[in-house]
Amino acid sequence: MIRFVIFCLLAAGFSQAEDILGQGEFRYRVVPDWGRAALAQVNVKNGHAVSIDAKGRLLFLTDDARNNVIVLDPKTGGLIKHWTARMPGAHGMSLVLEGEREVLFITDTQLHEVRKLTLDGEELAHFAWPEQAKLHASANEYRPSKTIHFANGEFCVFDGYGKDYIFHYKPDGSLLRWWGGNLGVGEDQLKHWGPHGGGLDVSDSAKTRVIIAMSDQQEIKRFTADGRFIDKIAMPGGNPRDIVFWGEHVIVPHLGDQWPKDKNSPGFISIVDREYRIVSNIGAPAAVYVGGVLQPMQSDHKTFIHPHGVAVDAEGNLYVAQFASQAAPLLKLERIK
Repeated sequence: MIRFVIFCLLAAGFSQAEDILGQGEFRYRVVPDWGRAALAQVNVKNGHAVSIDAKGRLLFLTDDARNNVIVLDPKTGGLIKHWTARMPGAHGMSLVLEGEREVLFITDTQLHEVRKLTLDGEELAHFAWPEQAKLHASANEYRPSKTIHFANGEFCVFDGYGKDYIFHYKPDGSLLRWWGGNLGVGEDQLKHWGPHGGGLDVSDSAKTRVIIAMSDQQEIKRFTADGRFIDKIAMPGGNPRDIVFWGEHVIVPHLGDQWPKDKNSPGFISIVDREYRIVSNIGAPAAVYVGGVLQPMQSDHKTFIHPHGVAVDAEGNLYVAQFASQAAPLLKLERIK
């Protein structure tokens, strides 16, 4: 308990406000007290995800069903508004542009469903457990963690806390295919608490890739859009929870450096190039490669508690949602140029 409290105080910005984090051209400092007054006005349980909408507002997802989405001014940290989707297990949030309208897809691991909502919280659609696939004995076995979205309106749901399948839907919500889990052989499978978060790499329009953060497996896997394994990238000492594309780079939050063996271990954030070679570790020492092989990483034990989701603004500043981090569920890191 004492160890956890120390982590909370450090990650809340009490001791490292002037510390320079990261390496090379990706260096940051924590903005002390940013957003703290705003979050004191609302109920926050766990920080899960963050996104920045077209108006430049920061949308922060929590699993407190009294106010699932908190909207903040990213510059000042001031509270704009908050609303509930009545989702006690809100976990993943995807901000999606449909025509001229932005919408949110939010997964819920307790209600075993995905909801599509407006940015004001109006429910537009509801996607229950994929019963027709006959892969779950009941809805309780389905615990979706994240959605990813194709340009044509199709989307995939990761059953990251359930049975590790990827369910691919048509734009109208009808089920198109499924893969992962214990289907296929070898690396085609995604068993054992694997597909937590991820994204779509569309840098080559002819070769769309599904990139999956394999969390407790300490690796990132790449697949074709229809679920055929391509390769994997080891992240020893990390615990990749999501994949956030940012220009020619990718941001990967690690929940902890020894998770799940040590669930009190703090995490860090990696910035990688498109070959998934780490160019900066934020809240951890620089990555070390020996003979091209990444050596085990470890948090600095003072910057973060459990980074779970990350968003980046036009200036390159980072906004970090933290799990099990009541003293600091949301942090802003200012980029040093």
